[in-house]
Amino acid sequence: MKEAIPYLMFSGTCQEALNFYKRCLNGEIVSMQTVGESPLDVPEQFQNRIFDSEFRAEGVRFKASDDMPGQEVAKGANFAIFVTFTDHGEQKRVFESLSSGGQIQFPLENNFGMLVDKYQVQWMLAG
Repeated sequence: MKEAIPYLMFSGTCQEALNFYKRCLNGEIVSMQTVGESPLDVPEQFQNRIFDSEFRAEGVRFKASDDMPGQEVAKGANFAIFVTFTDHGEQKRVFESLSSGGQIQFPLENNFGMLVDKYQVQWMLAG
């Protein structure tokens, strides 16, 4: 494992929220990719939603995105722990271990997977 950081999910307000945090925390939006710029095939009305982003301010770092059709987030369940890996074998082992007794939301493919563990904690694992 390389690093773990918070991942926040919004219901169509990710860009607005990031700009709010930018002003409040005197930070910067390091990267921002819309759904339209991603490889996902979703309806036109979702193309401007945020697919992936990263925010940084002094001592603060997190990733964020908007929810997708059929995967709407609920209050209290709009965050995850995002873990990066340099070893894909270790990523697979951790994914399988964490998903035991839990629910896979996005299978581990192309070095990315999402799951909710048996304690209802949401995880995103990236290689």
